[in-house]
Amino acid sequence: MRFLSSVFVAAMLVATQASAKPEVIQFSDLVDPLAVAFDDPYRDMGFRLLNELKLVVELDQKLTNDKLAPEERTRLEARRVAAQEKLKANGQDVDALLSQRWIVAKKRQAARMATNPIFDGAEVTLSGYLIPAPRAVDGSGFGYLVSQVGMCSHLPPPPPNQLVRIRLRAGHRMPASAYTPVRVSGKLHVEPSDETIFILDGKSRMLSGWILNAQVIKIAGSVRPE
Repeated sequence: MRFLSSVFVAAMLVATQASAKPEVIQFSDLVDPLAVAFDDPYRDMGFRLLNELKLVVELDQKLTNDKLAPEERTRLEARRVAAQEKLKANGQDVDALLSQRWIVAKKRQAARMATNPIFDGAEVTLSGYLIPAPRAVDGSGFGYLVSQVGMCSHLPPPPPNQLVRIRLRAGHRMPASAYTPVRVSGKLHVEPSDETIFILDGKSRMLSGWILNAQVIKIAGSVRPE
């Protein structure tokens, strides 16, 4: 009896998913919220203070050179003290910042890669700009959906967890221009891929954490900014 109940529940879930209307999502929804929830002491420091911290790191490296002339060593040490004092005057703990930099760097990298498990296997609609990609060996058509016009050509590619590889159905046509906003609906899956493609006048590495099997592609009036 328990087996029959489980089969019935599973069948109902499949039927519900099949009939469900695609959920409209944003690129920011694709990011695993747990991966980005960490303390980043550098996030709000500002460009000026970050440059001072970078200078401290560079000076520490230079001061390890045993062959430095005494005058040069004195000059570098004075500049390091000045940078450290400026950071302290702005409420920054220099030693703590220096000790955390590799830990935070690893967490930032993990946050760029981590996909939101909620949308693995979900029917979604996502708006953006579609960049054409070479066909696969089996002849399948592909493209990449990005959130901003000019990404991967004039602008850097988005993080892997916000770059969506699009598998086109037979008969689907790419938009006339990568500057045309589109709305893509279909089933989304976590599927890492790494491909280098030619865009405009150069090559771009497309490192993606998602694939969207497109069922419907429509021209959109605009793309809501993230």
